[in-house]
Amino acid sequence: MSKQLKFKFKKTLKKAEFVHADLEYHQELLHEAKSLFKEEIKNLIDKLSPEDQEKIKLEETKRHLQNLEALESAAKKQDKLKQIEDRIHEPVNESGCTGLITTDLEPSGVDSEEITEKTKLVELKKLFRRIAEQTHPDKVKANGFSDKEVSRLERVFKKALQAYNDNNWYVLYSIAIDLDLKISAPTQEHINWIENDIRYTMGNIAQIGNLIAWIWYTGDLSKKEFALKDYFQQIYNFNYPDLQSHIQN
Repeated sequence: MSKQLKFKFKKTLKKAEFVHADLEYHQELLHEAKSLFKEEIKNLIDKLSPEDQEKIKLEETKRHLQNLEALESAAKKQDKLKQIEDRIHEPVNESGCTGLITTDLEPSGVDSEEITEKTKLVELKKLFRRIAEQTHPDKVKANGFSDKEVSRLERVFKKALQAYNDNNWYVLYSIAIDLDLKISAPTQEHINWIENDIRYTMGNIAQIGNLIAWIWYTGDLSKKEFALKDYFQQIYNFNYPDLQSHIQN
C-alpha cells in the first residue's frame, strides 16, 4: 500500500468516525425531541375550544385511514420487489448468521457498477461472518464468558448485524479492528465504500434535522412557532389561533 493511499484511508476513517458520532448525537436526542414535541401538541390541543378539538379528531381519523391505505399499497409493492432485493442482498438474522455463503461474482450480463456492489456484499459477508464467530450470543455463552462479557459482545453482535443489513462497511471494519481481527490492507475500493457510507450517514442526519419535532426541539422561539404552525397545518389542516402567545405562556 502506497503512503498516499495509507494516509487517504486514515483521513477517510476519521471523517467517517466524526459523521457517525454526529448521527449518534442526533439519534440519542431524537427520542426526547419527539416525546416533548408530542407533549406540547397535546397541551396545545387541550387549550382549544370543544368545536376545534372535534375538527382535530376528524382530521386524525381521516389521516389514519389514509395511512392504512398507503401501508396496504406499500406492502403490495414490497411483495413484488422482495425477490429482486433478495437476489442483491440477503439479510442475515441472528439464528442463521454462521451459515453465510459467498455470492458468485460471474460478470455475465451485468455492468461494472453492479459488479462493484456485489464485490462489496461479498466483503461484507466475509467480515460479518468473522465478527459473528466471536460475538454471536450462542457461541459466547458456550465459551463460558461472564454475564457482563456476554452482554457486551451481544451488543457488538447486534451492531454488526445492523451494519451488515445496512451495507455499512465502515462500521463492520471498525468493529473488526476493535476485536483485534486481522484485516487485509485497505484499497482504494475500501475508501470508496467508506465515502459511500459517509454520504449515507449524512443523509440520515439531514433527515433527522428536517423533522418538525427536531426543528422545534433545537430552535429558538420563532422556529418553535414555525414548527408548531406547520405541524397543525400539515397534520390537521388547522390554523392554530394566536400560537405565539400560547408558546410564550
